Amino acid sequence: VQIGIDTKWVSIAGGRYHTIALKSDGTLWAWGSSSNGQLGDGTIAQRHSPVQIGSDTKWVSIATGDRHTIALKSDGTLWAWGLNNVGQLGDGTTTDKTSPVQIGADNKWVSIAAGYYHTIALKSDGTLWAWGYNIYGQLGDGATTDRNSPVQIGADNKWVSIEAGAEHTIALKSDGTLWAWGRNDLGQLGDGTTTQRNSPVQIGADNKWVSIAA
Repeated sequence: VQIGIDTKWVSIAGGRYHTIALKSDGTLWAWGSSSNGQLGDGTIAQRHSPVQIGSDTKWVSIATGDRHTIALKSDGTLWAWGLNNVGQLGDGTTTDKTSPVQIGADNKWVSIAAGYYHTIALKSDGTLWAWGYNIYGQLGDGATTDRNSPVQIGADNKWVSIEAGAEHTIALKSDGTLWAWGRNDLGQLGDGTTTQRNSPVQIGADNKWVSIAA
């Protein structure tokens, strides 16, 4: 079924029970469940049709986890809201947010991805950052400790693309190599094992990878 009659929609993302969308005018819209504030309209009320989130017209990119939402503005700032029980928003707390809150003061963010309870992001300098739930090593920082603010993953500055599954992460480097980490009980990392990886491991020796999904 068509959602309204507007023809300005340009980007969409779906969480477990909520939907987020952008229009070409840079406005942000949401609908569905907001039990943990994941719609971002300042309430926990369920919405059956799109509601605009604030009045800002600078939104350019969106990603959704299970019950949290991550978004970028055209000025390179990073924003998050919704469920925050394991720090998946990245604001240094574990308190749910019902409206967008800026994550740090940096304005170099260019790409975002969200798993069930973890978040991955890239900066314009090619560095990789992660935060949230980490019991399966899905953040890639070599540990299994949850992080409630962004931590840099390694020292490499060649990352160009990221994707997050429920509890694992996949990424590409500018040299065309493929990397993965996190939960691997079903072989979802692709490294030929079912061993959990707490840091990025290269998948094969090929350097021709160009696109990923999880």
